Amino acid sequence: MEDTVDLERLKGFSLFADLAEQPERLAVVSQYLAPRRFLAGEYIFHEGDMGDELFLLVQGAVRVLKLTKQKEEYTIVDLQASYQVFFGEIALMDSDKRSASIQVLEDCLTYVINRDAFVELGNKHPEIALPITRVIAGILCGRLRNVNNDVIMLFDALVNEIETTQL
Repeated sequence: MEDTVDLERLKGFSLFADLAEQPERLAVVSQYLAPRRFLAGEYIFHEGDMGDELFLLVQGAVRVLKLTKQKEEYTIVDLQASYQVFFGEIALMDSDKRSASIQVLEDCLTYVINRDAFVELGNKHPEIALPITRVIAGILCGRLRNVNNDVIMLFDALVNEIETTQL
């Protein structure tokens, strides 16, 4: 059972792209990460739960789920550790309700950092935390752009539908 953070594994995560060639900085980051294991079938968290942790998926696989208005779960995406993905970045930034659920498909090893640890990292090592924060900001901005495009597309479809029914 792994109870230490593997620096080589950290290098592959986009979150640490600017630090990948700086092992001393990755070593500092590793001090703020805690390995945590989950078994297949478990939920790491549920949509609506309060959260303040970001998870790096090191081994295994998970499913990202959302709830419909009728409270039925539907799959957004399945994630494999080989994708070198992380999730929970929104909660890391705002310590608010989870926007989706994460269900474990295959036994997982994750590395976890909570908001307090991330803030401490930023206060003590801003030269390390700033590049990580920029990656998270870039991801969130990309998602916001996608949502804006989706809203415009839905609005256009609604206008088209209204115009068509009025003819």
